[in-house]
Amino acid sequence: MTTQISTFNFKSFPVRIQSFNNEPYFCLSDVCQVLGVNRRSAEAFRLNKEGCNKIATLTDGGHQELTFINEPNLYRIIFRSNKAEAIEFQNWIFEEVLPQIRKTGKYEISQSALPMPEPTYAQSFSQQDIDNLVWLLFSHERMRFLLENLYKPLALFNSPFAPQVYGNVTEYKRVHKIAKPLIKKLLDKLQSDNPEKWHHLTRYLNNEIC
Repeated sequence: MTTQISTFNFKSFPVRIQSFNNEPYFCLSDVCQVLGVNRRSAEAFRLNKEGCNKIATLTDGGHQELTFINEPNLYRIIFRSNKAEAIEFQNWIFEEVLPQIRKTGKYEISQSALPMPEPTYAQSFSQQDIDNLVWLLFSHERMRFLLENLYKPLALFNSPFAPQVYGNVTEYKRVHKIAKPLIKKLLDKLQSDNPEKWHHLTRYLNNEIC
């Protein structure tokens, strides 16, 4: 049975994506083309077979079974690529494609029409709430730093955890980039009421505490 496939473009390269058990799967041959990786060498990257699915796909040559890979297997290929665009492709996947898929269930190229504004919600935060949020983001960044340092030795020993760690580090960076200005906006309200507390928490927010 043919499965509905979504196709989107990274620069001039088409990349097909399929949702399987609510997880995004990427067309292996498309990923290899983007990253300049030989298909045979890609299969030698010790891809987890549980993260590979053969899906009947309509192509220019008719219906063919193509291999689609999950996120951990995608990481395995990305960090083995020597192509300069590998990091750019990685950032595009993790900062643009995946967040939109998780939010809407699909990836769509932004249209020129203005989007409907998202609803906003008024909420009061106590000083303790703000304190907890700052500590949460500080701990989040420390965990990212730890995982980032664990990745290289794990990859060196071809650990099966290396791709997951790599993906978590990338996701932590993305979430931190979004969350920090929001928490800073809340924290700045303390500056006039409690300057000493504001200064203390700002140092943690900026990760200036060793």
